[in-house]
Amino acid sequence: MFMPRSVKVKRTPDSLTTTEVKKSKTNLDTSVIDAPESHCVDKCLPLKSEKKPEEDATLLLNELPSNERELSEEEEEEKEEPVKSFKKSQRWPNPGEPVCVMCGRYGEYICDKTDNDVCSLECKASHLASMCVGLTEKVFSKMKQESTEVSASASAALPEQTLNTAGLSYAYQQDDFITDLTEDQVERVKKELEIVTEGQNVPRPIIEFEHCRFPEALKMNLKKAGYEAPTPVQMQMVPVGLAGRDVIATADTGSGKTVAFLLPVVVCCLEKEAGASPNPVSVILTPTRELAIQIESQVKELIMGLPNMRTALLVGGMPLPPQLHRLKQNIKIVIATPGRLIEILKQKAVQLGGVKVVVVDEADTMLKMGFQQQVLEILEHAPDDHQTLLTSATLPAGTELLTSRLTSDPVRITVGQKNQPCANVRQIVLWVEEPSKKKKLFEILNDEKLYQPPVVVFVDCKLGADLLCEAVNKVLGLNTVAIHSEKTQRERNRILKGLLEGQFEVVVSTGVLGRGLDLVNVKLVVNFDMPTNMDEYVHQIGRAGRLGHRGTAISFMNNNNKRLFLDIVERVKPTGSQLPPQLLNSPHLHDQQRRARKIHKQGGSDVVTKSNIIDIIKKHDRSHFKK
Repeated sequence: MFMPRSVKVKRTPDSLTTTEVKKSKTNLDTSVIDAPESHCVDKCLPLKSEKKPEEDATLLLNELPSNERELSEEEEEEKEEPVKSFKKSQRWPNPGEPVCVMCGRYGEYICDKTDNDVCSLECKASHLASMCVGLTEKVFSKMKQESTEVSASASAALPEQTLNTAGLSYAYQQDDFITDLTEDQVERVKKELEIVTEGQNVPRPIIEFEHCRFPEALKMNLKKAGYEAPTPVQMQMVPVGLAGRDVIATADTGSGKTVAFLLPVVVCCLEKEAGASPNPVSVILTPTRELAIQIESQVKELIMGLPNMRTALLVGGMPLPPQLHRLKQNIKIVIATPGRLIEILKQKAVQLGGVKVVVVDEADTMLKMGFQQQVLEILEHAPDDHQTLLTSATLPAGTELLTSRLTSDPVRITVGQKNQPCANVRQIVLWVEEPSKKKKLFEILNDEKLYQPPVVVFVDCKLGADLLCEAVNKVLGLNTVAIHSEKTQRERNRILKGLLEGQFEVVVSTGVLGRGLDLVNVKLVVNFDMPTNMDEYVHQIGRAGRLGHRGTAISFMNNNNKRLFLDIVERVKPTGSQLPPQLLNSPHLHDQQRRARKIHKQGGSDVVTKSNIIDIIKKHDRSHFKK
C-alpha cells in the first residue's frame, strides 16, 4: 500500500514481539555458553515456564546492562511507529524534505498508485479520490480484448508469464485512416502545418491521438491533462518516436515538444515487463532544475494509474540522500540535470544498462561546451542500441555535426521556420541607452495597454536582478521578486509556483526562466538586457507565447548589442514590427550587411566543421593564388 521513504523497515506490533524474543534468545544462548553450569539451569528457567512471551521478553530485557536496555527501548519505539492515519499526526517538513501533495506536511510515504508523496492514510485517500484512481484494470483493456481472440488451445500452450507479458505489449501500427490517405493528401497536410521531415521511411503524421491506439488509462490521462488534439510537432514526432526511430526535432517555443517526446517514453516503459528490472528504462536530460521539475510533473500526469510506473527527479540544489533512496524503488523514468546524474553514476547508485530511450531536451544548450562532455559521459553508460530523441526551439548549424554523432539514421523534423521566434509573440524593439533603461521600464509597467501582469523581466546578471527588483518594488509598489542561480532551490520553486499562480506582478530573472518553462499566464516579457546570442533571444521571448496564446516581447537595444544588429533586423523586420531608426541607420549594421553580402557572393557561408575544414582551406588557397 505504502512505500516508506526512510530506509528503516516498519513492522506491525504483532511481529515486533516475535522479533524481540528471538533477539533475546540469541543473547541468552550466548550467556549460557559463557556461564558456568551451575547458573545454566537458572538462566533457562524463564523459558521453561508457562509465562507469556511478552513477560519473558520483559524479564530478559531487565537482565541487560542499562546502556543496552536504553538502545533496545529506542529501537522498539522506532519499530512500533505505525503508518500515520491522520494528517494532524504528521510533522511539517524541514528544508529539502518531500512535501505531501495534499496538505503540505512531511511526505513520509510514497503512494503506490500515483507515485506522489503523502503524509498519512487520510491524505492518501483524499489524493486517490481527487485523482479518480481506480483505472488499473483498464490499462490495457483494448489490447486484452484483442488478445482473447487468440484460440484457447494456443493460449493454454503458453506459459503464464508469457501471457502476462503479451497483455502488456504495445507496438505502434499505423491507423487505417492514415494508411488510406494518398501521398498528395499527406504532403498537403504537412505543407499546411509547416511540417518538414528529412530521413528514410518517415512514418506519416497522425491527425488525432486516437490514431495511436494508446491504452485506455493513457488516453484518459491525456484528456484529463487537457491534451484534446495534437499540435503539429506532436502529429509528426509521436508516430516517429513510437516507431523506435531516432529524432532531431526543432519547433517554436510553446509548441508542445515535451509531450511529443514523453508519449514515446511512457509507451516504451509500458513495453517492459512490470518489475522485470530495477534499473530505469528512460533517461531525460535537461539543462535547468526548473525545467526538470516541470517535465516530471507532466510525466506524472501521463502515468497516473499505470502499473509500476515511477519517476525519479535527480537535480542539483536538492538533498542527495532522498534522491538516492528514490532510485531503490524500481524507477522507470529518470529526469535529471547532467551534473547530478554523473555524481550519482560515480557512486554506482544507478545503472543505465537497461535504458531504451534517451531524451536530450533543449539540445542546443546541452550540446554546447558547458554540457557537451557531460552528455557524452552519460551516454557512455547507456547501451549502444538505445533510441535518442533531441528537441529544441533552435538548433544552430554548429551543433548539427554532434547531433549526427549521437543519433543513428535519425528523422529530422522541423515545424515552422527553423531557429525563428514564435509567431504568436509580437516583437517590439526599442532603442534605450543604459542610463535610461529603468525609466523606460517604469513607463512600460505604468502603461495600461502594455502592462499585463505577471511580467517577466530578463537581465544579464544576478546583482542586476536583485537591484532592479528592489527599484521596481520601491518606485512602483508592485509585488516584485527576483530569481537567479544563487537562490536556493526551495526558494526558486516557491517563486516559480507563485508566478504560475499569479502571486507576483513582476518577476526579474536571469536566464534560469529562459528555457522550456510553460509560463502560460505570462503575456509580457521585457528584455531589459539583451541576451548574448539570438538563440537565447528566441527562447526568452518565447515565454510570452505559450500553448497558442498571444504575447508581447519588448527588447531594449543600444550600441552595447551591436553584434546582434543584423540578426535582429533579419528576424524582426519580416514580422512587420517597426524598428528604431537608430538601429536601421547604425554604421555597425551597414558594415555587417556589407560583410554578409560579400560572404554570400564568395560562397563562404559554410560553417567550419571537421568534415569541411580541408575544403575551406583549399578554397582559401586558390583564391589567394589568383590574387
